[in-house]
Amino acid sequence: MKKRLPALLLALILTLGLTACGPAQPQDSAAPSASPSASPAIEVDLSQSILEFSAGLSPDTVMLTVNGEAVPADLFFYWLFANCSYFESTYTTYYGIPLTAEYAAQLLESTVSTAAHYTLLRQKAVELGCPLTDEQQAEAEESMKMEGAQLTYDQLKSLFGLSDSSMAYIATTDYYYENLLAVQPMPTEDDLNNYVYQVKHILLKTTDDEDNPLDDETVAQKKARADELLAQLRALEGEEQLAKFDELMHEYSEDPGLASNPDGYEYTLDDSLVAGFTETALALKPGEISDVLETTYGYHILLRGEVEDPSSYSDDCKTHLFGRQVDGWVDQSQCVRADALAELDPLDFYTRYTAYQQALMEQLVPADASPAPEG
Repeated sequence: MKKRLPALLLALILTLGLTACGPAQPQDSAAPSASPSASPAIEVDLSQSILEFSAGLSPDTVMLTVNGEAVPADLFFYWLFANCSYFESTYTTYYGIPLTAEYAAQLLESTVSTAAHYTLLRQKAVELGCPLTDEQQAEAEESMKMEGAQLTYDQLKSLFGLSDSSMAYIATTDYYYENLLAVQPMPTEDDLNNYVYQVKHILLKTTDDEDNPLDDETVAQKKARADELLAQLRALEGEEQLAKFDELMHEYSEDPGLASNPDGYEYTLDDSLVAGFTETALALKPGEISDVLETTYGYHILLRGEVEDPSSYSDDCKTHLFGRQVDGWVDQSQCVRADALAELDPLDFYTRYTAYQQALMEQLVPADASPAPEG
């Protein structure tokens, strides 16, 4: 039987463990650093629970309701901590962007959406007749035994201020998503055509190799060339037009990926591309050519082609469509915020929460303790 807790919880434990087991060590550039916001100036009172110390609240304090279902403080603050921790481990560590009060306020709003998301997954699983199976429940219970982990179940509860019911909530979260996804219909042909697309493009760059803008005169020349190439293509039809596109693409395109992708690219809606590219490509039918599209990279002329095997993207498309469905549930849900949420200072909470965790970890895992095995 597979043993697991959600990857997010395990990642947070690892993040805390990096700083709790002794003096700082050089870190791999790919590994996030732990909680830069935790301040040694904060005097931590470990006689209090982490939620009492960081927010002055008990674990069962209602922070908001989603369609009438209460979201307790321990779960809400777990998600808020996770969002703030991710911000620091990504934006602060790699880009030097500090977690300010403004960003913390945005992360608070994100946490409200997170709470609605997970609450609705449970509500919809009941509504659509796909609750936890006995096997999933048993697997979740097994995962909470924490066998082989550096921290015990009770230590983990103290570290995050979680009740038994909230620990069980976290351990079963993935299953509700999986069960709901399993009952979603497979995508139709139209769904696939609006999700995956094949495209070639002629690119005339308006930036240099370091992405610095070219001078105005050169940019004007590039635009004139793009208009000229499009006029040549518009003068032809059918196979002649397609053949001409390939000829002009190989002669003029400045796409650095052209040599390794001479037949074009296959993209999906889940790919993160420059603004305007996906929208323009999907507005075309296979065999159609776009007008000149200007992006931050330069001027493009797109030719939409045929995807060789759209059905191979069915599972990815199904997941994408389900994600949009969940977003719709969140948008349509009735989220009512409690006074405790309105009065919360998210940055102050996070600073005190991380200070408490680091102080507690120093007790739970002394500096001279052997590191836990990987895996």
